[in-house]
Amino acid sequence: MVSFREEQRFEWFWNLVTALPALLVGFGLFRQIVLHKPIMDEPGSSMLLWPAFGVTVATFIWFLGIRLVTEVRDDELWIRFYWLRPAHVIKWNEIAKVEAITYRPIRDFGGWGVRWAPRGILYNTRGNRGVRVYLTTGRRVLVGSQRADELAQAINARLGA
Repeated sequence: MVSFREEQRFEWFWNLVTALPALLVGFGLFRQIVLHKPIMDEPGSSMLLWPAFGVTVATFIWFLGIRLVTEVRDDELWIRFYWLRPAHVIKWNEIAKVEAITYRPIRDFGGWGVRWAPRGILYNTRGNRGVRVYLTTGRRVLVGSQRADELAQAINARLGA
């Protein structure tokens, strides 16, 4: 049973950043094929635009599918970045303590996504709030959350704290 579930996606700005190359290449194809105004002087240059268009569109679609799902389950804390990496599963007996925190994603970890740093591993898509999980091994995991206090309470409830 899942007592807490949160699904997050990257901010709209990053979707725009990944869409921009596809839009530019698509405009180039439109200009060359429909308007008959070549972008380059070389014959067959539109043949080069088709693979570029396919790659940029595929990248945009891939990025749209990325999402961070965090679940507090009966037997584990489950963290998964779909289309980016396999699930990170933390059993309850591996957790020493948790705390809801505010942090600086760029300064502390170099940005958003899955980040490794001397302070531990970060899973985040947006914002600057999260739950730091201290493991019994001494390692730390920081899970970004728009509902950090609620996530920390759900984990502490499972830990019996």
